[in-house]
Amino acid sequence: MELNYDPLWDERGELRRDCTVREALAWLTKHGSHSAGESVCINGVSYKLGCLLYGPNRPEIADKPISRVYDGYYRQLNFNV
Repeated sequence: MELNYDPLWDERGELRRDCTVREALAWLTKHGSHSAGESVCINGVSYKLGCLLYGPNRPEIADKPISRVYDGYYRQLNFNV
């Protein structure tokens, strides 16, 4: 993936409807804006990024498309799926 391609937002600044939680987190960690040790809140439940990306028991929610992105407190990622 190139740095200029953002899986979350399209060229018009609108949310890409087909972007999954795992795709978005992989891009954000690969390009250094977040790390695998940080937390993400999905539908009100907190998960570690590393668990959603690399865990052998990765939750099913990691492969669901994102329906909404919220601003987080102190850079915490917040999604609804």
